[in-house]
Amino acid sequence: MKQPFCAPAKALRCVLDAAAALPRPEAELVPLDAACGRIAARDLCARMDQPPFHRSPLDGYALHSADTAGACRENPVSLPVVMKLYAGDAPAAALPAGCAARIMTGAPLPEGADCILMQELTDGGEETVQIYAALKPNQNVVFRGEDIAVGAVIAPEGTALTPAHLGVLAGQGYAEVPVHRTFRVGVLATGSELLDPGEPWAPGKIYDANGIQNAARLGQMGFAVERRHCSDDPDQIARQMEEMLTRCDAVITSGGVSVGQKDYLPQVLETLHAEILFAGVAQKPGSPMLAARLEGKLVFCLSGNPFAAAATLEQYALPALLRAAGRREEDCVLPRTRRTLTTGFSKASKGTRFLRARALGGEVAIPGEGNAEVHSSGSLSAMIGCNCLVELPAGSGPVEPGETVEVLSFVQ
Repeated sequence: MKQPFCAPAKALRCVLDAAAALPRPEAELVPLDAACGRIAARDLCARMDQPPFHRSPLDGYALHSADTAGACRENPVSLPVVMKLYAGDAPAAALPAGCAARIMTGAPLPEGADCILMQELTDGGEETVQIYAALKPNQNVVFRGEDIAVGAVIAPEGTALTPAHLGVLAGQGYAEVPVHRTFRVGVLATGSELLDPGEPWAPGKIYDANGIQNAARLGQMGFAVERRHCSDDPDQIARQMEEMLTRCDAVITSGGVSVGQKDYLPQVLETLHAEILFAGVAQKPGSPMLAARLEGKLVFCLSGNPFAAAATLEQYALPALLRAAGRREEDCVLPRTRRTLTTGFSKASKGTRFLRARALGGEVAIPGEGNAEVHSSGSLSAMIGCNCLVELPAGSGPVEPGETVEVLSFVQ
């Protein structure tokens, strides 16, 4: 089990490659209105042009542009209105030259017409209309296929479907879509000190915050989650892990990975003949974490310190699980940007350090106004409202407001 601590970039590459090598979850058809957040199992393409015909973007009159030449309020052009078109109508005939068609927003443009004049630039006539402006060909026309052309890819395979995707797919007539089966993750918090929320508190005990937070984050990202906790007994940990792996596609544990006398996870993985992907990451917080392959499935063993668990879940476990669930790699990794600090951090960083933070626009705020104690691995409350990590390279001194830093935004 003894291996040098892995550099953060190498650790991420390692687990992404391991996830990509796994078989993708099988595809299933789900109703469109149940597909939000699900991962497309194949390219979803446009079945038709959208809009499917030239249409009006406004209430007004469809015209031949040549018939509007010279029109103005002082010298209006008068035309007979020979048809009226509402959204949902299909024009029964072409529009003759020298005539106008009353047309409403969304209605198809009749054959022959090449422009639309808004009703505010007319007298609003129903049988004849006075036109107060000249138009050019194609003015105020929404053309067939202008939004999306038949055959265009709406959502590539591996895309997590958003409400916008569903709206476009609905406009293409999709009633159901093929998506990957929901990936199931077991969340196992270890520690004889743990209580489930709601149990009576007892001296020396703490409530299981890690399991709840990790499960909630996974659920937020679309995973099905099975959560439980167990004592610091290696046989019980092994049994629980093996049980979970019969039902789950991956397991995440918290606690028991460091060098304490009851840190049994390395021993458990060895007993179960797991293939260790890496043992330890050269960073703070979360350096003791392990990643492994067991029975063809991914296992991540995170620190029992709440922020260390949360940070490494975001950095390594969640990207790998999303990749294994079928997402495209570029949508799994934390986006990196450079932003300006509005608050500082008072402590030097001998090794690579990650700080919880809140990014907005081109700025990023580190909670605590420079107080390093807020960023203790055991502190969880400062995570509230945070949406990113600030990376401080090894050898960094304290950072001050106004400095530019590397920011890793949480995957959405």
